[in-house]
Amino acid sequence: MKRILVASGLCFCPLLLSSCTDTPLPKATSFRQQLERVRAGETSEIIVGGEAITDDEFVLLAGIETLQKLDVANLQATADGLKHLASAENLEHVVFGGPSVDDAALEQLSRCSNLRVVNLPDATFSNEGLRHLTELSNLALLRFHSKNVSNAGMQHIAEMKSVRFLHLIGVPITDDGLRVLETMTQLESFYIDDGLTTDDGIERLWKAIPGLHIHVNQEHSDRDPNRHPH
Repeated sequence: MKRILVASGLCFCPLLLSSCTDTPLPKATSFRQQLERVRAGETSEIIVGGEAITDDEFVLLAGIETLQKLDVANLQATADGLKHLASAENLEHVVFGGPSVDDAALEQLSRCSNLRVVNLPDATFSNEGLRHLTELSNLALLRFHSKNVSNAGMQHIAEMKSVRFLHLIGVPITDDGLRVLETMTQLESFYIDDGLTTDDGIERLWKAIPGLHIHVNQEHSDRDPNRHPH
């Protein structure tokens, strides 16, 4: 049986965690304190809650080879700041909250070649921004919200052959967009919240990818014969 991704919140069991629990915040909670711990080899992640993180902080990440996870709830950095992530060669997992995640920001993220998890719950990028992410050949999980992505953007997602876990939040796609995703036979888990799809469209997707784990608005699809509580 395939291990199930829980994509509501920030726990991604198949990829990085041994159980479906939120990652605890480190004792040193400010960005700069955590950065010092990364530099000292005490941790490989930075997790920041309400602190606003700007270009000034991202400049400090240049060349930090031991950083693997960067979780910033209040991202206020621009593409000029994000460009410094490309030299953090072992970065695998990013969570960026905030509307500054636009097309230019995704262009910079696409240069982080080892990214496996990209979680962007409050973004503003468009279909064109999604195109940049097709360059991430190791990307396994993509989770995002953006009202500026349409059915046409699903073509770019369909080109992401390494993506196995997909979660769309408030993305205004219809059944036409789902049809494009039917070619993603590698998908193991698909979550869609607050979309414009119908039950018929969801059923068609499941038939195209048998065994796909589907949640609609945080519940199993009624038409998924493998639905189960968890």
